[in-house]
Amino acid sequence: MKQGRRRAAIELLEAWVADNPDDASAWAALGAARFALESWADAEQAASEALRLRPEGAREWCNWGMMLRKLGRLDEAERAQYRALILDPSYDRARTELRKLPRLRVGDHEGPAKREDIVEM
Repeated sequence: MKQGRRRAAIELLEAWVADNPDDASAWAALGAARFALESWADAEQAASEALRLRPEGAREWCNWGMMLRKLGRLDEAERAQYRALILDPSYDRARTELRKLPRLRVGDHEGPAKREDIVEM
């Protein structure tokens, strides 16, 4: 992953979790690799498995929430981030994720429009 070979990392991780299905860290790494390739549904599946194996992990809840956000499942994403903060109130990444949700709920995915993007009628 660190060398930018995400597809190769995914292949290795998929083989690893097939042989070691109870390895929460491997599932989390697989989710991160899939997330990096913007394979949101596959990333969510891997993050969900990591969470199933490590239900008391703030990081797992936060990661799962990130995948849910990318899938547009914002209410579930919000609940996941709050769960991460219940488990670890100092987990800043969950707070960062929570700050992203309000603007997504109103459809502001790109932020303010650029002047050249505005079409006059």
